[in-house]
Amino acid sequence: MIRSWGYEVVEAEGLWRRKGDLAGSDENRLADLQAAIDDPAVQAVWAARGGWGSARLLSRLRLPSSRRRAKWLIGFSDLSAVQQMLFEARIASWYAPVVADLVDETRYRKRDLMAMLETPEAERVYRLARRGTIVPGVAEGVLAGGCLTLLAALAGTPWQPDFSGCIVFLEEVGEAPYRIDRLLWQLRHAGLFDGVRGIVFGQFTGCKAQRARSSRSLTDILREHARTLALPSMTGLAVGHGRRARAIPIGYHAEMNTRAAELRVRPHTKR
Repeated sequence: MIRSWGYEVVEAEGLWRRKGDLAGSDENRLADLQAAIDDPAVQAVWAARGGWGSARLLSRLRLPSSRRRAKWLIGFSDLSAVQQMLFEARIASWYAPVVADLVDETRYRKRDLMAMLETPEAERVYRLARRGTIVPGVAEGVLAGGCLTLLAALAGTPWQPDFSGCIVFLEEVGEAPYRIDRLLWQLRHAGLFDGVRGIVFGQFTGCKAQRARSSRSLTDILREHARTLALPSMTGLAVGHGRRARAIPIGYHAEMNTRAAELRVRPHTKR
């Protein structure tokens, strides 16, 4: 699919390796990722799929020596761990469907992904439903965020991100509402919402209550957190594990407006 768009694709040496639930050993995966980051001929590194394992590499991963030498890292979900490391180094990355998602045409928007590759510096507008407003308001700041589970896993570690001055987006898959509540409280207790200027909730795919178990609704839980944090907040961002997910650039400048029901994102500095 990517080749059909006119791009040259280089498969990592260990792309097809397996080690239980991991795509090969940590050493193999680290070597592939580091080689892609270091290779001056490579312009973008696109994760083949998610799952678990990227956080296991953080202590040994070497980032580019400067933003000028950085390249686009593309992916989402498990890749959130590496993307937060880049975010702290002020290197932008793309939170977008992984390569394996391209086999399912309902998972992505072809025009959106092609724009990500062809015009990454262009302003992007994300429309949300007005009924998705939780706390009305306007906010402006650096765009940050990712998969809720992975962000919670970084809380209390050397790679816990600083979201002060940021608009934060969150998404998740397959977690029951009570677990979403627990993860959000973990972020709050760890201070990740300190200084945050706004929250946008993305796709919470398959996050339903278990049968025969009384539960608060996911909507109620998200609304409770947003209201007690007293931050401009909206739901309905088409980013995450759901259908027709869009690509969104972490580390760009963002403006959210609940009245207009939109999130605008553009580069705040030259990369």
